[in-house]
Amino acid sequence: MATEKNSVTKEPPFTDEVDKIIIECMVVKEYETKFSNPFAEIKKETPEYKAKRIRQRWIDQLNPKLNRKPLNDEEKVYVVQWIKDNLGQDDKIEWKRLISDMEKKFNTLRPDNIPKNYWYSLKRKLLGKIPQDEKLENLQLLSFLADKELKQIIDN
Repeated sequence: MATEKNSVTKEPPFTDEVDKIIIECMVVKEYETKFSNPFAEIKKETPEYKAKRIRQRWIDQLNPKLNRKPLNDEEKVYVVQWIKDNLGQDDKIEWKRLISDMEKKFNTLRPDNIPKNYWYSLKRKLLGKIPQDEKLENLQLLSFLADKELKQIIDN
């Protein structure tokens, strides 16, 4: 699971050994329940990495609860409906909240990128169905098609 060198952070790449330390701390030693910031504690054992980067590694790659399978139809409909119902005034999508709500509803933890990639792929499909000279924000885009038409696009 080791990664390539991260030229942006100038930190060393994650190694299998460091991955094992993170997993051991989070799963075996139960840092997640023992500390308010378990990643700051793990940093003490791996000082060459920032806590934020350790957290991201755990959330995106190492957490054994992660479900990386493609979204099923019910989850796809949920993502679209959730965005319709929760889109902020500034047209921002709160991905962390969506992931949390999906975990509660479907009892499975998804990496952030799976619903994001699904949404942006669907958005490109929707944009392909409207005149190119129109610039639509997320909310306008969602209201552009009737729910029935949106369901057909989700299903295809």
